[in-house]
Amino acid sequence: MELTHRSGALFVLTAGLIFSFGSLIFRATDDIGAWQYLTLRGYGAVVVILPVLFVQRKGQVIRVLRKTEPVHVVAGLLLGSLMCTFIVALTHTDTAFVLLFQGAAPISAAVFSWLLLRERISQPAMVATVGALTGVVIMAAGGLDAGLGWPILIVVYMPIALGLYTVLIRSGPAIDSLVPALIGGFTAGTTGLVVSLAGAGFPISGHDAALGLFAGVALVALPLPLYTLAQRVVPAPEAVLLLMSEIVLAPVWVWMAFDERPTGVTLVGGSVMFISVVWLTMKTVRPGEVVSTSRG
Repeated sequence: MELTHRSGALFVLTAGLIFSFGSLIFRATDDIGAWQYLTLRGYGAVVVILPVLFVQRKGQVIRVLRKTEPVHVVAGLLLGSLMCTFIVALTHTDTAFVLLFQGAAPISAAVFSWLLLRERISQPAMVATVGALTGVVIMAAGGLDAGLGWPILIVVYMPIALGLYTVLIRSGPAIDSLVPALIGGFTAGTTGLVVSLAGAGFPISGHDAALGLFAGVALVALPLPLYTLAQRVVPAPEAVLLLMSEIVLAPVWVWMAFDERPTGVTLVGGSVMFISVVWLTMKTVRPGEVVSTSRG
């Protein structure tokens, strides 16, 4: 099946929907540290992706990995760092605060697209980005606790890394979409393992272990390849903007399940961001359209 702009945009929206349950699953754990959770989440993704890659490539996994370009390795490492910073940030502040900063990711993606690919942001994406950033400003003005200190550096890093990851995937030659996800999962899992062993170890319950593994299997191994695959036909700023469905939905799930209430202003800002995503989708998704990329 030929990948079109429409199918690519739907892949990104689907990935965002699945990603949105990440904070909900973490909040559902009883007594597990961020690094212990990351160990299970990262390796949970690996134990699914590796066998799938093995079957798809008829056992030639080593050959596939050897053909991986440095740009894809860097992208995978960025992905692993994003997995780590997201969970660590959730241990210090609420879900809405962590995710609203990702609203700046389209700007980051646009800047890196211009620097690395010489791609100009489309007019619809530019308008939608302004709308999305307006939503961020509204939420920030609502009095969310910014948690001044080093956690702020983490949440600021996330949109920068996400924008760069999206651009790097498009800047290199075509690659199996499972490879960056495999590198990212292994990076997060290994980082979590090293930090955990240097600290408290793994005194966790079966319940928490199951949730950590589930997060890796269902919330990493499934959506990440979809998002990576979509980069072939969806420009980076638009892809990151479409992914903001996660930002809108994730606080809602946590609010419904654990009464972690965003303020009314946060809901207004989230609505502005959601409208921007829907508008961009309507403007850019055209049935049967195949979009040329930097790789033709």
